[in-house]
Amino acid sequence: MKSPRRISRRQFIYESNCAAVGTASLFSSLFTLRLTAGTVSASPPSGYKAMVCLFLAGGNDSYNMLVPGSQVPYSQYQQVRGIRTTDNDGLALTRDELLPINSAGQDYPDFGIHFRLRILQQLYNEGKAAFVSNVGTLVEPTTLAQYNSKATRLPLGLFSHSDEQLHWQTMVPQVRGSAPKGWTGRVADCMDQVNSDGTISMNISLSGTNVMQSGFNTVPYVTGTNGSVKLTEYETDPTTQVAIDSILSNQYRNLYAKTLSQASRGSIDTAIAFENATNAVNLTQSFPTTGTGNQLRAIAKIIAARSPLNMNRQIFFLQKGGWDMHNEVIAKHSSLFGELNDSITAFWNQMVDLGLENDVVLFTASDFGRTLTSNGLGSDHAWGGNHFVIGGGIKGGRIYGQYPLLASGGPHDVGRGRLLPTTSVDVYGAELASWFGVPSSELQTVFPNATNFFDPLSTPFPLGMLG
Repeated sequence: MKSPRRISRRQFIYESNCAAVGTASLFSSLFTLRLTAGTVSASPPSGYKAMVCLFLAGGNDSYNMLVPGSQVPYSQYQQVRGIRTTDNDGLALTRDELLPINSAGQDYPDFGIHFRLRILQQLYNEGKAAFVSNVGTLVEPTTLAQYNSKATRLPLGLFSHSDEQLHWQTMVPQVRGSAPKGWTGRVADCMDQVNSDGTISMNISLSGTNVMQSGFNTVPYVTGTNGSVKLTEYETDPTTQVAIDSILSNQYRNLYAKTLSQASRGSIDTAIAFENATNAVNLTQSFPTTGTGNQLRAIAKIIAARSPLNMNRQIFFLQKGGWDMHNEVIAKHSSLFGELNDSITAFWNQMVDLGLENDVVLFTASDFGRTLTSNGLGSDHAWGGNHFVIGGGIKGGRIYGQYPLLASGGPHDVGRGRLLPTTSVDVYGAELASWFGVPSSELQTVFPNATNFFDPLSTPFPLGMLG
């Protein structure tokens, strides 16, 4: 085999840029260059860690998930959301529907969590859960005056499901399309040496393919709640198995045929190894048989099988839909939050049983927040929203970021209670990535807009939640 061709940095830039003209953007080429440097320079961290992204597809109305509890801000919340009566469809929760918590560092101490999310109140009070408030996609820091005068660059396709899902998953909201790839895909590109002996990809999806986990050099391992996806009849029909093994063992002169054969062989072997490792796991907790419960149960089994799979770092993606609540918020939230609560409770208890509660972080993401004002039936697409993070290793029991004033015409209201984010997704993501082990020197590789909001070298934990 010929040794790899060695070229200078200048020649690499030249050839990458020439190729970009025909096949990809220059933007993409520069990402690839950074990732090449990052993979070589990063030193592998020790121990095991996993991130679990729970994506609430459709846009969670998160100002009914985390509500002001102090009297004046609660009254403002009631006024802008509307008090529920028999004659209207107000969106405000009553005080009886709130689980009380408090937080230092905000304009007032008292808050409430939606009554169906008891596991969040429990873990929050134990210091093992936290909220990050008014998070959203930004290209650079933006005030309301700058937004109104268009004095700063804004995310493309604001308030659009497809655009904002893409921006949350790429962290590059000034670009449409998948050229920058996904941010956890870039994490895997930077840290691919950590799982050098691993059986599967660092990124694992329980919800099909997604942009977030796709990198330049890595792809996610997609599996289902019932285990690995295997070739039909390969294991059950000996004749089929012999025939396939014979075909894949041939030596092909054609490069395409050879590559396809090798990839098919590798996929079959990986699926078998994955299934053997996860089938050997016996969980101690009973998970609800819901969409979220089944996905978190599968993730728990994969985490429990980390040693036979030779995995030191893992990033999981699961998606729960149904959050696009134009027609109803109160009843749908009650059902969906109930499903999340029961599923997360089982997952957390399973991590405790495995002794991994300090090594696994579960966090939420979503398209956007929703309007504070009602459309008469529900709420519409907005911008900034609240998210939660759970894990024994976090500095929990507080709300990070700036919880905004929930009032019509407030300092962050761009119209109809669409709140201008006060914390960028870059800050939120960088906090998680730094905990996961991404070196501070590579944070701008993963989050190209990072320096618009913080100094990655001096402040790799810009929220202070995990560092």
